[in-house]
Amino acid sequence: MSGSLTQALAALAGYCALSALLYGRKALGGLGHTVVGFGQAPPFYGHDQSAYVWSLAWAARSLTHLHNPFLAHEIFAPVGYNLAWAASILGPGLLSAPLTLAFGAVATYNLLALAAPAGAAWTAFLLCRHVSGRAAPALAGGLLFGFGMYGTGEAINHLNLALVALVPLAVLLVLRRYEGLTSRRGFILGLGLLLGLQFWTSTEVFASMVMFGGLAFLLAALFAPRASRPQIWRCAGETLGALLVALVLAAPFLYYALSYPNPVSEISTADAGEDLANFVIPSAAIWLHGWKAVARSATELHGNITEQLAYLGVPLILLLGAYALECRRSRLARLLMVFVLVSAILSLGAHLYLDGTSTGIALPWSLVDQLPLLRFAGPGRFVLYMWLAAALAVSCWLARPSRVYLRWAAFALVVVSLTPSLTGPWGTRVDAPRLMRAPALARYIPKGSTVLALPFGIWGDSMFWQVQSDFHFRLAGGYVSVSPPTAYRQYIYLLRALGGGPIEGHPNQRICGFLRMTGTRVIALREGAPGLWAQLLHPLRVPPLRVGGFWVYELGAPGGAPGQCVPPSTRPARGVPPILDSPFPGIRETTPARNRVRSRQ
Repeated sequence: MSGSLTQALAALAGYCALSALLYGRKALGGLGHTVVGFGQAPPFYGHDQSAYVWSLAWAARSLTHLHNPFLAHEIFAPVGYNLAWAASILGPGLLSAPLTLAFGAVATYNLLALAAPAGAAWTAFLLCRHVSGRAAPALAGGLLFGFGMYGTGEAINHLNLALVALVPLAVLLVLRRYEGLTSRRGFILGLGLLLGLQFWTSTEVFASMVMFGGLAFLLAALFAPRASRPQIWRCAGETLGALLVALVLAAPFLYYALSYPNPVSEISTADAGEDLANFVIPSAAIWLHGWKAVARSATELHGNITEQLAYLGVPLILLLGAYALECRRSRLARLLMVFVLVSAILSLGAHLYLDGTSTGIALPWSLVDQLPLLRFAGPGRFVLYMWLAAALAVSCWLARPSRVYLRWAAFALVVVSLTPSLTGPWGTRVDAPRLMRAPALARYIPKGSTVLALPFGIWGDSMFWQVQSDFHFRLAGGYVSVSPPTAYRQYIYLLRALGGGPIEGHPNQRICGFLRMTGTRVIALREGAPGLWAQLLHPLRVPPLRVGGFWVYELGAPGGAPGQCVPPSTRPARGVPPILDSPFPGIRETTPARNRVRSRQ
């Protein structure tokens, strides 16, 4: 037992060191000022991280201020947002609240982001060691699961999807129960607690765990000897009991999810699947992407860099093929290979994409896309289970006694082909303008007032700013989900303009109505932000103040006085700041240099 514990602790230490080396080199130099990972494109670097940093800060604040953690009225004022329908990581946020209160939300985010791949690798190591019976092959299996393409891709900016260490543990608990190593009560309570924690971490991963867990039981019964099937079904029944325990633990979450409208109900993710070519062509997160031929193809893959998670690479595909051929008489090998194949097919989504082009060929996921909860999951993320099965297969193949050196040489090629890019931007500096830290913040933004922070939503850093101000103000907007609340949707084109995008139609009446609806008292425009701000904010006829890295527009009464919104003029209002390049192609406008802005020091 002591030897097993020593192995486990050594493996954990090694995986933590590797995670810090691969993903944390830039963030570890400033845990409170730089976030691990980057974004889908330069305009969005760090913005997903800002949502998770905000969620961690909000969870800690809800404990210290006795707020309802699910209903956040500090964002999307005045209606607020139901965080049960967002990637809010409330479970990790509440558990890590002492760290957040002691070291800040950015540092806590970084620690969780670096712990995610290491933790996933470690629990996969425990599972692989149990199945293969040997430590070294189990280390290899853990490495694949924690630091393969799924682990690397989600380390970029999806903390909720990177925290998957509970998935291998669930499989391990089931195997131990099947083998009679755990009592029925201990199994049901232990697995129920584990599934409940996963629900509070990511409802999407929880739902897919249930689906693929059911698939695993069906395949196990299919490939197992007839005499073993009753035991498999008994274990499946006890797993349902554990699922009920998990749902009881998730009761508060379920109450708020079912009692309030779902803001993403109209968004279809059926075609958010993997590109078939991605199984052999790496994304930009892998060092092989640097090869010219590969890089050219990778830019044409379906989805953005955070969704290109299927890359196995030719060496790993050949290794899995060798395992399937060599162990073709093994029921476990058949089970694992079928599971890899089925999860890979489901990850392709409702229709087949090849090199970024839809072929129009319908796939199996189109038949199950309307299932509860799963209809909101991105099928491309189902490769998580493909990677777990592949990790188990590789550890079993490496544990075989013959041709040991040849096997490990083949695995070394797999490691080389999956190594993350070491030159990538694995750290994003947090935008920390002076105004958000200055004691004079209350002079320009009254405490508890509603602020329209620009650029809006995902296009800006308003979530970081609210955390830095210690929730001094409420936000007319925010970014915690791909969809705003229903009340905001009537202004969808205006929101794009407020994000720095194109202006459609005549925005003067729309922006005035938006300010009144949200009760905005102050507009804080980040100095130097790209956008058509002169044209957009001209109807307000409010001269801004340049202070602490912002142009601050004081509207007076919440929503601005009715007379402040006037028809647009061909000339920008005096005092409107210059407009810089927009991140949207083909949009550029300048403001004459003679337009001056008064400032307070």
